[in-house]
Amino acid sequence: MNSCEICGSEDFSLVATEIREGAGKICQCNSCGLVIQDISQTYEGLDKYYNEEYQLINSLVSGREQSPKEHFDDRIMTIKPIIENIRPYLNPQIKLLEIGCGTGELLYNIKSYVSEVTGVEINSRFVNFINSDLGIEAYAGDINKIDIGGRKFDFIISIATLDHLNNPLETLVTMRDLLAPDGKIYIEVPNRNEGLNHYIPSPNREMFNKFFWHRAHLFYFTKATITALFKKAGLNGSISCRHDYTLKNFLNWYFLGKPQSGLVTGMLDSRFFYGKSDFEVRMEKALSSLEEEFKMIMLQTFCGDNLCCIGWL
Repeated sequence: MNSCEICGSEDFSLVATEIREGAGKICQCNSCGLVIQDISQTYEGLDKYYNEEYQLINSLVSGREQSPKEHFDDRIMTIKPIIENIRPYLNPQIKLLEIGCGTGELLYNIKSYVSEVTGVEINSRFVNFINSDLGIEAYAGDINKIDIGGRKFDFIISIATLDHLNNPLETLVTMRDLLAPDGKIYIEVPNRNEGLNHYIPSPNREMFNKFFWHRAHLFYFTKATITALFKKAGLNGSISCRHDYTLKNFLNWYFLGKPQSGLVTGMLDSRFFYGKSDFEVRMEKALSSLEEEFKMIMLQTFCGDNLCCIGWL
């Protein structure tokens, strides 16, 4: 076990021995509370994993690997909440960098709001798609090892990426060093305290816990631990929360103990009734109002699946 990325402690407790892919080892620092996966990962190992294995195991559609274009088409349907969160920080004068940019779906949607967009992504097939099909500048590799010409950026984004890396502190410091004066960083990471991890009945809660832990996530953050990481990286920070998935998805786990068929379904299919009878129309209207209340509860109680972090010098 390595020392804790935040506090340096070597005192850990075992949290879980099963992950999505089978046997695993999830541990929690007894000093600061950071949760890590006890797995040895090198940069070369991560590069191989994300270029050869990750899309087979974690495709947005269960059961098959998507092409970069298919991934782009599905992911682009689900990023509206991210755009809404960052829109106040975008203007035609800024240069923007996204680290872990996937197939460029976010960059493609916001490029008209800023003067320049650049992406960094480990998956080389995704980067080729971004460069050739989207006409957006992107680099393949680890941001800590890439030379991007000494440029500085006014806004740096990283969505669900920091937790995948074996060096989140180093990466956050690199992002800090790439900031232009008065620049800002926006990061989203999965929330260790997501409501499904704590507030659905057993044994379905244990089923979700096992689904929540998986090989790709090397670190799991809470509001407290991501705040501490920002502070150690020399950044001020403000943390909020949001929830991507629907009430229908929550109830699927609550009653059935399993995920829906894919990411797009889980995030966008919020309907319970599709007919036009008086009963169905009125029930759908009532449940639609409940959907809004559900999302607000997840946000206000910090039980949503995403921690949203703004950082600055």
